[in-house]
Amino acid sequence: MRHVNVFIGLMLLALFGGNTINAQPVPTKDFPFKLTVEQYLDKYSAVAIAEMHRSRIPASITLAQGLLESGNGNSRLALVANNHFGIKCKKDWTGESIKEDDDEAQECFRKYPTAEDSYRDHSDFLMKGQRYAFLFDLEQTDYKGWAEGLKRAGYATNPNYPNLLISLIERHNLQRFDQIKPTEKENFKIKEDQNVFAASHTQLIINGIPVLVAKPKDSYASIALENGMRVWQIYKYNDLPKDAVIKAGDTIYIKPKNYNGSVEHYTVSTGDNMRMISQRFGIKLSKLYSRNNMKEGQEPEAGEQLSLRGLNHKTPALRVSSIANVDSTYNNLIYDDARKNVSTSRPVLPEDEFAINITDNKNDMAFFHTVQKGETLFHIAKKYNVRVEGIMEINHLHNEDIFEGARLIINPNQPAINENEEAVVPGYHMVKQGETLYSIARKYNTSVIELRALNELTSDTLRVGDELVVVPLNGEKTDYKEPDLNSTEPIYHEVLEKENLYSIARKYNVLVEDIRKLNNMIDNTISVGQKLRIR
Repeated sequence: MRHVNVFIGLMLLALFGGNTINAQPVPTKDFPFKLTVEQYLDKYSAVAIAEMHRSRIPASITLAQGLLESGNGNSRLALVANNHFGIKCKKDWTGESIKEDDDEAQECFRKYPTAEDSYRDHSDFLMKGQRYAFLFDLEQTDYKGWAEGLKRAGYATNPNYPNLLISLIERHNLQRFDQIKPTEKENFKIKEDQNVFAASHTQLIINGIPVLVAKPKDSYASIALENGMRVWQIYKYNDLPKDAVIKAGDTIYIKPKNYNGSVEHYTVSTGDNMRMISQRFGIKLSKLYSRNNMKEGQEPEAGEQLSLRGLNHKTPALRVSSIANVDSTYNNLIYDDARKNVSTSRPVLPEDEFAINITDNKNDMAFFHTVQKGETLFHIAKKYNVRVEGIMEINHLHNEDIFEGARLIINPNQPAINENEEAVVPGYHMVKQGETLYSIARKYNTSVIELRALNELTSDTLRVGDELVVVPLNGEKTDYKEPDLNSTEPIYHEVLEKENLYSIARKYNVLVEDIRKLNNMIDNTISVGQKLRIR
């Protein structure tokens, strides 16, 4: 998914009907001119409404994202590939594709036969993404909750993404589309689709309760939606922790389990745990614990006998935690002290335990950290005196994007960070004596404009101890003097290595299209050393 990661000023231009940075129009027979916001809504609002009835995603949210990601439908991706949401290929994509510069040069994006296919794929992306499951319990009219939730789940890296969506929705009254009810014909089609879905799953009856067997690409949200349930019901009926991940073959109860199991007693086998036994015999997990005098989170040793119908007069022998020095078990709570956020099962480390130069790696010293609101990988690495790269390697992270509630493996045996070396990495910066916005911008390879936008600053006044969000401009050089935006004098820029029109436009808070007009350019081709007029 393409992340919106540009200046607030540029995004506000998009809200007023302009194009996003990458939205250079490509004239076609169907689109001889640029679409305005209203023309885009006339063309695609019905599709967004139909998807809302199918998926419970507010039509206002879908339309706002479509407008923002596609520049009102005028981007090359939208016009040539019918891709309105910037969805990248990823390894499971088998359809047509198109190459486009984004975070990296010539990345692979999905190409759809029609725009409707793009809208449907966008809905499926959210429905099947485990981290978005909680959103489907929001009311269909709660566009603000959806906007905030998308950011919290990691959909976009721009901290102002929720405000951009909400502003766009309210400016163009997109929330009116959320009120539209399905027609009788649409209601019939939705029920027909649900019946097809139910028939496609293996269905079981366990202890008198209906159960579905999960298929590949299922999610808790998709199963809940197709069965007319709320996601919280799936979690509750199946005693699932908040960080549970569905796997093909899992049994999913769609009605509450019973107070008694389907058998009197069960002897624990190697590899069993209490939740597995609860699922196998259709007994509520809390009842399974109470009938056997056990506390939540405790696990019985293999060979112990559990009671599933009456009270067990003998407390089973308990399995010892595999994490050292942990007296209590992980109970899915988030503690202020991150070292309490541990699991009773050993964290999964890489096959090559020395992949990140861990000296004398001891698995039993690894523990989990649950990401708190506002934390970055840099914050977490500094807290435990380890390296960001080490956390990424152990947790198989491809980038530094993390979201609140995620559980990260931390291993204190990683090489410590150099306390004497000042870290210059994206994340947060604490203002020191004598620092200015300009000096901080240079340190982090960004611009004053970007810092103002990210931190919603109304002035350049800083106080010692203030924390600023800092995001580098994709590694671009910033050894230029910050332009005086109030000046009427022309501003010129000499193209540096690895720069493109998009990165230059970001530096000076202007549109790519404006630079092209000022320099009589017919496309976006530039060369190192070329002198461009910016204003």
